[in-house]
Amino acid sequence: TIDVSPGDLAVWIDPIDSTNEYVGGREDVTPIHGVVPGGLGSALVLIGVYERTSGCPVMGVINEPFYQRDPQTHRWRGRYHWGVAYGDTRLSSLSP
Repeated sequence: TIDVSPGDLAVWIDPIDSTNEYVGGREDVTPIHGVVPGGLGSALVLIGVYERTSGCPVMGVINEPFYQRDPQTHRWRGRYHWGVAYGDTRLSSLSP
């Protein structure tokens, strides 16, 4: 359990990282070592929670709405990653 009052926290949202890439809608960008350097694959939604007094991050979520395109339906599949770090609590959706 994390013992923190919601009033002690603040939230920031970066609606779309790589806005120009999103607007351009490019789907033909090849990943380099698993990272897409441009196009729709580089568009992200970022949400962060931090302590108001210290500015220290407590939680974060990254959503990749254009992670992979289904070859049959041509619909996009997304994925997300999250992490929490507060006091002795350290949790993440990713392996170390």
